[in-house]
Amino acid sequence: MIVEVATIIFGFFYIQFGAGGDKDNVAPTQQPIIFVSDQNRASAAAKHLVTTTSRSGGDVAMHIDVYGNGKIKYHANKNVRSKQPIIEVNFGDRAKTTKAQSEKLNEIFKYLNQKYNYKQYDAIGYGAGCLAVYDNAVTYGTKQNKMGLSHFISIAGPYQGVMPIRVPADNQRNIPRSGPHHNLAHHQDIIRQQSIAQQQNINQRFPSYKELKAKSKNLDSNTRVLNIYGVLGEHDLSDGRVSEASASSLKGLVKSDNYQALRLTGPDAEHARILDNQIAERLVNRFLFSE
Repeated sequence: MIVEVATIIFGFFYIQFGAGGDKDNVAPTQQPIIFVSDQNRASAAAKHLVTTTSRSGGDVAMHIDVYGNGKIKYHANKNVRSKQPIIEVNFGDRAKTTKAQSEKLNEIFKYLNQKYNYKQYDAIGYGAGCLAVYDNAVTYGTKQNKMGLSHFISIAGPYQGVMPIRVPADNQRNIPRSGPHHNLAHHQDIIRQQSIAQQQNINQRFPSYKELKAKSKNLDSNTRVLNIYGVLGEHDLSDGRVSEASASSLKGLVKSDNYQALRLTGPDAEHARILDNQIAERLVNRFLFSE
């Protein structure tokens, strides 16, 4: 893991932050950082990333709640006028499709542009939140919401869907071992079918990769992308929720010159823990605040 990550980081720093960068591309005075988390759950890990990002240069400025009935509530403080205000977006209804979330992000960006005159923004997407950010950028973009996506950090994004939810081995202790209802194979099959059904239900809310690919040409040619994803090991090429193939397929949706990736391995690359990964944390801050 050390050699692999070190190699990627070295290559990333050389290409992204080395000599010959675009110094003429002057950023606007204010450039908010929009954070959209996994199926819109404000996990402790997500809050941790927001906190560390604020320590590196951003200022927590606003929390936005999107309710199930479509109403949007903005909770802002004085930091909305800071250089890099951090804005968290929380969708209250997890059953909403990516398309519906993308539409709401478009409303939010229009509001932020009109009220605070933000012209550009950076975005951090986690899990399903990555899809909402990307779909908004290629469906609406600057032409409709007047805000250009400058930097996009995708963390564990399921661009080709999620995997079936795994049932921990401990849960099998609840399976009857004797009596008229004892049938281990039958119970395991039920659990497996329930997991597959849940996977299909979740993936139906996401746009297909074919749809994303068709719209990828609409992504601003200046948008720079950092894709962070994890694999648990050589025999498990996934983070336990999103396969490497699904997460890494973002590469096919972005102009190659603007794409960088960090592949994490080991226990700390697990889906729920990846936001706490110190290597990922440092690279996120470097990507957003080095320029």
